[in-house]
Amino acid sequence: MMQGGNILALQKTLGHGDIKMTMRYLHLASDHFAKALTFSPLALLETS
Repeated sequence: MMQGGNILALQKTLGHGDIKMTMRYLHLASDHFAKALTFSPLALLETS
């Protein structure tokens, strides 16, 4: 994931309802998590 994998695709593949669960298993840095959320297509829907 840190080299460009899609965390949202991984979340769906693993069947996690919340991206925080995926993060728990990946142990990603918090700045990577914030970036993933910022560029999430879901984030764009919430601001519209």
